[in-house]
Amino acid sequence: MADELTRLSESLLDDFLWFLRFERNLTPNTVMAYEADLRQFVSFLKETRGRGARQCQRDDIVAFLELRMDKGTSVRTRARQLSALRRFYKRLLDEGEVEVDPTELLDPMKMPFVLPTVLTEEEVVRLIEKPDVQTPEGLRDRCILEFMYATGVRVTELCNLSLPQLQMGEQFAIIEGKGRKQRVVPITGEAIAWLEAYLGNARPKLLAAARRHHPDARAIVFVSRLGKRLTRQGVWKLVRKYSDEAGIREDVHPHVLRHCFATHLLLRGADLRVIQALLGHSNIATTEIYTHLDKKQLRDAYDSFHPRR
Repeated sequence: MADELTRLSESLLDDFLWFLRFERNLTPNTVMAYEADLRQFVSFLKETRGRGARQCQRDDIVAFLELRMDKGTSVRTRARQLSALRRFYKRLLDEGEVEVDPTELLDPMKMPFVLPTVLTEEEVVRLIEKPDVQTPEGLRDRCILEFMYATGVRVTELCNLSLPQLQMGEQFAIIEGKGRKQRVVPITGEAIAWLEAYLGNARPKLLAAARRHHPDARAIVFVSRLGKRLTRQGVWKLVRKYSDEAGIREDVHPHVLRHCFATHLLLRGADLRVIQALLGHSNIATTEIYTHLDKKQLRDAYDSFHPRR
């Protein structure tokens, strides 16, 4: 019986993942995140509750989330897991695989409101100028930092950026974001200059020095010394390395440059709708977090400089 429950649950899960990947066009990383959360739940359901995915009840999901909480799982992770379960059971209901959605009466989790880390303009300049541009890797890293701050791209979008996506003469890039949605993002003249230097000097050297050639990376803009496309972890490490060297105390990671891009545009008067389009946010509410940052900056300035503070 247990084996049959496992087989049926696996079949439903595989169909759902196929639906996300090929019908909803979600990125492989997003599909992998859904898969990890749902497999964890299906395993819990079988081993702890003796049920398969079709027999799931509301109490099973509550018990699963409470167990995750007891094990110290963050609110953000549990909220993501609940979101995955909601989407999974909505699909099963639409397909007639279940008669009742066990997530329907569950209240969404309230996420703690946390403002993202944002560097000052001076700190961003210190960070960007840290790489040694006399070396191929240093020139590449300078170009990466310039490009991320100039465009606000996500790290995955940066790693997957291909040469045809760059329109150097027009000074913009065609970015493929979540759900394979494309958006056009301008590139600053400064970033264009560093791109030209990297593409003309550093990138050919990195590819030529690689012991093994990787055909799939030939069209990729940013490559490693091994001739492969850079990984998200690789970009994270280089951002952290240069932030440490620049003496920046905040916990800096690639997404911080995206936050800096949006916040600095907003502080200089850019319209929120323009920032939404540049970031590729489907919902303006996601972009509105930067208005809170704007208010915080105003408050800090007020507290620092008002004569009767």
